Amino acid sequence: MNKYTMRLLYNLLGSRDLKVAALKAMEALRIPTYRIAIDTNNTCNLRCVMCYMSLDEYRGKPEIMSMEMFESIARQVLHKTRMLDLSCSFEPFMTKNFLDYVRVARRYYKGYIGICTNALLMSEEVINSIIDEGLLDEINISIDGITESTYNSIRTNGDFRKLVEVLSMLKNARNSRRGGRLPIIRLNYTMLRRNIEELDAMYDFAKKYDVNIVQLRHAKLTRPFSHMFGESLFFHQELSDAVVERVRRRFDAGSGMTLIHPPLFSSRKPRKVTRAACAYPWFNFIISSNGDVNLCYIGSMGNISRNTFREMLSSELVVESRSRLLRGDYKEVCRNCYSVSDMEEVHDKSTFIREDLMPNVSAP
Repeated sequence: MNKYTMRLLYNLLGSRDLKVAALKAMEALRIPTYRIAIDTNNTCNLRCVMCYMSLDEYRGKPEIMSMEMFESIARQVLHKTRMLDLSCSFEPFMTKNFLDYVRVARRYYKGYIGICTNALLMSEEVINSIIDEGLLDEINISIDGITESTYNSIRTNGDFRKLVEVLSMLKNARNSRRGGRLPIIRLNYTMLRRNIEELDAMYDFAKKYDVNIVQLRHAKLTRPFSHMFGESLFFHQELSDAVVERVRRRFDAGSGMTLIHPPLFSSRKPRKVTRAACAYPWFNFIISSNGDVNLCYIGSMGNISRNTFREMLSSELVVESRSRLLRGDYKEVCRNCYSVSDMEEVHDKSTFIREDLMPNVSAP
């Protein structure tokens, strides 16, 4: 069962109580439930215009997770893990010999492993190793533009020509070795006013490189990016809906590729995912390169170098947060949530712009 099917099943359970009950039942039956995201470093090779990594004050001393720490995490939690993402906020290939970390994960875990990357540091040797050894199930590539001028204007220090070279290498390697099936290739596209109209050509672009999934996201802008607030599609709703509708029709008429997109601004259908019904704090854990373990986006449970994972699950943060959520007190507990994102209330400006917040350095 892939992660998209699991997400559908999760969303079908309409209340938090039902989801928590299902998760507890699975745990009692020793069925893995965790979604673990691990950053093995705290840096990136790009300085995207809407990302906190473009701000000098958010770039600290580079830090790489030791292999010893990574293997300790693997021993403690991977047997309980359903989905493993080996990158969350940063560029995984900034970690030297990153594939060695993936190999360790594969020793302890045979399920889904994915990464998020800008792909610019992927070589032909790396791609061949990923496919020949079956290291990854999914590669999510952030692009935010499908022309050189737009891509390079958003993804500062980026190289569109290198991107399409990597996409070509991935296509050729998948087709020649494993029938083009794995790893799944997903393109993540953050929508802004400057790049929204390029989406009209997205189907043909994705088809050219044998992409499996295209996911559209709205930009989430915080206080330091006030100069970009006008680029939020919250202020260009008719244009956004018209483009997304056209793109959706093109994907529906085609075959073999999936489009995932946020609700249209004009949509009045009930939301499928809400913070009021979310059970992520029972299974979603984010581990930073320094060993800090975060309960979803609520806060730090402890550090893997000082506490066992079992000890952290009994921490005051975990016990109190879960108790408050079961009482319905989610607005404050989940106020910095980035997990329930594009399926939020699209009619609320705060979904797109938070003038009261500084960037959250744990956000993907």
